[in-house]
Amino acid sequence: MRSRPWAQRRWFRWLVASAGAVAVSVLMLLLMDSQVRTPVGASGVGRGSFPVVEVAGLGSDGSGFGALTARLQGEGVTVLDLDPAKTGTQPLVYRPDDDEDIAELAVRLVAPAIDAALARAGLAPDQEVDVVAHSTGGLLVRYLIEHPVPTSGASWAERIDDLVMVAVPNHGSDVIYWETRRGPIRALGADMRPGSDLLTELGTTEPPGEVYTAIGGDPWLFRWYRHGAHGFDDQVPTESVFMDGAALDTFASFHGRTLDNGEALDLITETLRAGDPAD
Repeated sequence: MRSRPWAQRRWFRWLVASAGAVAVSVLMLLLMDSQVRTPVGASGVGRGSFPVVEVAGLGSDGSGFGALTARLQGEGVTVLDLDPAKTGTQPLVYRPDDDEDIAELAVRLVAPAIDAALARAGLAPDQEVDVVAHSTGGLLVRYLIEHPVPTSGASWAERIDDLVMVAVPNHGSDVIYWETRRGPIRALGADMRPGSDLLTELGTTEPPGEVYTAIGGDPWLFRWYRHGAHGFDDQVPTESVFMDGAALDTFASFHGRTLDNGEALDLITETLRAGDPAD
């Protein structure tokens, strides 16, 4: 008995149909992206290029900043070392005390850490800086800028020129809240719940005189999970990052990999240079 040709076999036809459906689904997910690209400086340009402070997200070991640090240092930018106990230039990483919230952590740890890094670098205590912050780190820095936090000399709003926020849950994230709702960091997680008192107080509008850039991740794999015109970066809805008045950008990267995206790095370095008379 002669076997049927391949194209007539039921399992082969099923395989071809399935492959076609997968290809169409992937194409649709890719086409669903509505990327945002606001020109650098569209909502104001920083005063120039300053030493850069890098602030990691909750639970991060800081390694995600490696590519950015190398890029900035290769361009001659001073990147402050926030952990002298480790080799190389390190971002600020942290572990909150039990039940410590965003405000308490920002005042207790973030502000003194920046001051200490400036002192180690031999820079003046009131030296202006640019900040690149990932995830929770962005909320910590926003708190310093947008509240009258005690400081020697100028306020943090005056001392921080550009704030580049990468995957920062400015509108909150249910996923982060669910992941942290029990245990010693529940207060910090509660601050990131959509509609929390902290997020309501901070608001989602760039403060007058500040220069914010908001970068969101919008990987194609999660574009079916819609939040407005965008998807989800696996931890934060893409549009949770957006702030009125800020420069807005999206890249097809997951939450922890946005700082590895070459296009995102181009944007960050260009943003930090904007306003520099020498540029």
